[in-house]
Amino acid sequence: MSAQDYSRMTTDQLLQSFVATAKRAGSVFGSDKEKLRPTSGRQALVATMQALGDELRARAPIDRLRDLFDDNDPDVRGWAGPQFVGIDPDWASATITGLFHHLNTREVLAWRERILRGAPKHPKLKEMTVAQLLQRFVDACERCYGSTRFLTDAQGGGPNRKAYNKVAGEPYAVAKELNARGQLSALVPLLRHSLVTVRQKAARYCLPIATVEAVAVLQAINTKDTSQESFEAYWTLSEWQRGKYALASA
Repeated sequence: MSAQDYSRMTTDQLLQSFVATAKRAGSVFGSDKEKLRPTSGRQALVATMQALGDELRARAPIDRLRDLFDDNDPDVRGWAGPQFVGIDPDWASATITGLFHHLNTREVLAWRERILRGAPKHPKLKEMTVAQLLQRFVDACERCYGSTRFLTDAQGGGPNRKAYNKVAGEPYAVAKELNARGQLSALVPLLRHSLVTVRQKAARYCLPIATVEAVAVLQAINTKDTSQESFEAYWTLSEWQRGKYALASA
């Protein structure tokens, strides 16, 4: 089919053809890797996907393209994200990020909104109960976790360091408040939390009061991978072993 033929199709027809062809062509995010075999048939499907993408980009029906970003099939999302990132960068980059992290596009968008919204301004930390402080600690750690995975610079580059740095001081502020009350031990149960960021940050602040368990947690997280948690676990252990650790600099 020629470019002129695609130009004669309605937007509905283009979208329907995009979905159907994407499912046949497959993507690296789909479960059926057999579809990716380099055959003449797949080459034709890829050419069709590129032509459909060209025509949809020319029309830029953003609201309708979001139906593709929202599709249940990872092959459809796998084709839609890269093809339309120039038209709708927020949704397209959320689609791509979601595919890598096994989340749908709306889940990634919700993560981003939560991270950028930040913590509620009230009540102040000094006005909170210990239970509320622990909830705030976990919430802040979750947003730290999300900011290095779901929020990117310019909605498509590397991790958004500005967003991470903004939230990274929140767990410390909670730990500082708990320490001032003589309640730092309230963080100890969080050493067994299901989220790695909660465990890592709790272990950092629990080193003076639950040393053996905190060190074990940090050693388990220090896997030398590229995650923020692994890097911070390594740095904390290094400070501790060199006698440079202090809660005030944690």
